[in-house]
Amino acid sequence: MPPRPATKLAALLAAVLALGSACASDPVEQPQAVKATTTAPATTDFGGTDIAWVQLMIPMDEQLLPVLDLAKQRSADPKLVQLAGELHTRYTGEIQQLKTLRTRAGLDETNPHAGHRMPGLVDTDSLAAIGGTSGAEFDRKVAECLREHLTQLASLARSELTNGTSAAVKDLAQQVEASRTAGLTRLPGAP
Repeated sequence: MPPRPATKLAALLAAVLALGSACASDPVEQPQAVKATTTAPATTDFGGTDIAWVQLMIPMDEQLLPVLDLAKQRSADPKLVQLAGELHTRYTGEIQQLKTLRTRAGLDETNPHAGHRMPGLVDTDSLAAIGGTSGAEFDRKVAECLREHLTQLASLARSELTNGTSAAVKDLAQQVEASRTAGLTRLPGAP
């Protein structure tokens, strides 16, 4: 059986994060995506893994906010509405933490993942597909989107915890892993 796209992405990101970590001690050898968005030499404990995780987490969180807004406004499932509200609050605060870490790492605001399509990252087509439904179909699509997103972010957080070097980034990754795993258990149809 071929690997699922989410599994393949997690494996690819883990490899990229591990490579970034290995290259972090030599700034000349850092991946192009990292070098292109660095505005000042980082004088912190940020390695390539930490930088890649922060740069990916910001758009992952930001691009889910419109889905959470739709769920709060249109879902008929009170548990889904409550979860969407809680996630929205968590993500809003988390985005600020991530941006602070980005600044501490000496990175600019460029999104190296702009235009990328990957599991868990809500793009405009996915948002339009969700927004174009109503009733039970809407709730099903929102829950499906959240399941993919939360699963992917928990996996990415575990990669950061394994391969990262920054205590501050790893602390946030630990919070992300715990909150995304807990969110999965609260989704409609969760085991």
